[in-house]
This record gives sequence, structure tokens and C-alpha cells, in this order.
Amino acid sequence: MIKINLLPQRGHGERRFCPDLFLFSAILALTLVLVGAVFLKNNRDAARLRTEAAALHVQVASLQGIYKEFLTMEKERKEIAERIAVIDRIKEGRAFAPRLLYDLSSLATENLWLKRVRKVETRVDIEGRSIDNESICAFVEGLSRLSYLKNVELKSVEDMTEAGTTVKKFVVEGGAAS
Repeated sequence: MIKINLLPQRGHGERRFCPDLFLFSAILALTLVLVGAVFLKNNRDAARLRTEAAALHVQVASLQGIYKEFLTMEKERKEIAERIAVIDRIKEGRAFAPRLLYDLSSLATENLWLKRVRKVETRVDIEGRSIDNESICAFVEGLSRLSYLKNVELKSVEDMTEAGTTVKKFVVEGGAAS
């Protein structure tokens, strides 16, 4: 059997040009150059950011003293504000007691006398005795008309014997208006 080869024969040292291999090599080289450029840019940016961060850390460290001084001043400011608030509350409340005592003395009639007047925080408790209910009613109405008292209520009225006389014991509560 005879074999016939009709394909052109190449020489041993002769190479043929392959466009696919050339295109692949060119794209590979271009990709490597592009990746290298991105890598270098990212390295430069990272180095720049590291130096900026170090500079910011130095700046923060230099401002720590000022920040501590600011915190100290802020604490002192709060303490002073609290002291001023206490002084204002004292100023507000210092006229309350004399004014209340003056008004109580003018509201109390001959048939009514007071046993105890107590102010706790913003609440005022008054305990007293009276011979008749009308005096108690007039006293409570007079208290409710005072501008610096609010929510004036007659809590209880009881009959009791004191020094051989039957009297009415009453308790009035109200709030000090601020």
C-alpha cells in the first residue's frame, strides 16, 4: 500500500506564524502590565494613607491635653450650674414660708386654730381644730384662692374631745405652686 502525503511539507527549522498565540501573549502581557499598575497605585495610596494616619495620631496625641482640660472645665461648669440651680431654688422658696404664715394668720378666725403646719418638698400639710364646720369651709376656700398653693383639699374632719370641749379636727393638704 502506498501512502501519499499531499500536505505541504515544512522544513525542520522553519516556524509558521500563529496569530492566536500572538494575540494570547499580547493580552496576557497587557493584563500583567495593567495588574502591576493597579498594584503600584494601591501601594502608593496605602503608603500615603499610612503616613496621613500617623500624622493624625500625632495630632490627636498633641490635642489630648487640651481635651482633658476641656473635660475638666465642662465638669466645673456642670458643678457651677448645679450650685446656681440650688441658689435659685433657695431664693424661690425663701419667701414661701413667711408669706404662708402671714396668709394663714389672716385666714384663721376666732373659731379656728392651727396645731401643725408642715411643708415637705412641694406639699403643704395643715392640721387644725375648729368649733364649727363653717370656719373650716371658709378657711379651705381662702387657702384655695392663694396663688402660690394649688390642689388644696380637705382630707379629713373628725369630732374629738379636747380639754373637755368637743371640737372638729381637720387636715388640709395642698401643693406649693412653682
